[in-house]
Amino acid sequence: MTKTEKIGQILRTVEIHEKIVNESTEMENDTKSHFLNLSEFIKSCLNDKSKTEKLNSYQINSLKNELLTYWNETISVETEKFWTEVKNEKLNLERKEPLKFALSKNRFRNVEQGIGARKYWNSLKSLESIQHEYSDLEIKKIDQIIFEDEKKRIGILKKCLAKKKIPKSQYLKFGECVAYFGNCGLFEKYLTEKEVTELYTIWENFKS
Repeated sequence: MTKTEKIGQILRTVEIHEKIVNESTEMENDTKSHFLNLSEFIKSCLNDKSKTEKLNSYQINSLKNELLTYWNETISVETEKFWTEVKNEKLNLERKEPLKFALSKNRFRNVEQGIGARKYWNSLKSLESIQHEYSDLEIKKIDQIIFEDEKKRIGILKKCLAKKKIPKSQYLKFGECVAYFGNCGLFEKYLTEKEVTELYTIWENFKS
């Protein structure tokens, strides 16, 4: 692929990026602004011939990777829409696959991906792109990984609640679990309002 072709591919990807971001019902306004500012910066670099003449292959790839970081690291319906459009446009972009990582390791890479899977998997698994990419067995396995992730995280919170303290070794994991249940709206599934308040009190009173 020539330098001109690479630049054209990135600029077309920017168009898809901006469309998904602008239409997003999930992203907060600050996040939208950040991503739109990023795409404006990339366009300013790649639409100016005097600038592109000075860019080497590494710098062009860096701009592409900066654009794709979010779409490569998140699990959501919007992320799937982005990659479906990339595929439909026949853009030659390598996609990282958080769900395939989860299948190979029986866990999610980080809590953010776990949250995304828990929030959106029921919608995602009905999409044609997912059904085409994953077998029925793999879809069921992802169901199980999500179930086990949730079960493990509530176990950690309940142990801390029972002991009324957070072990030093579990502090970061505790914070991740609170973020998981808060973002997924799962507290009321397992805990009373009083217990949730107590959890936050335990967190606030933690001494390193």
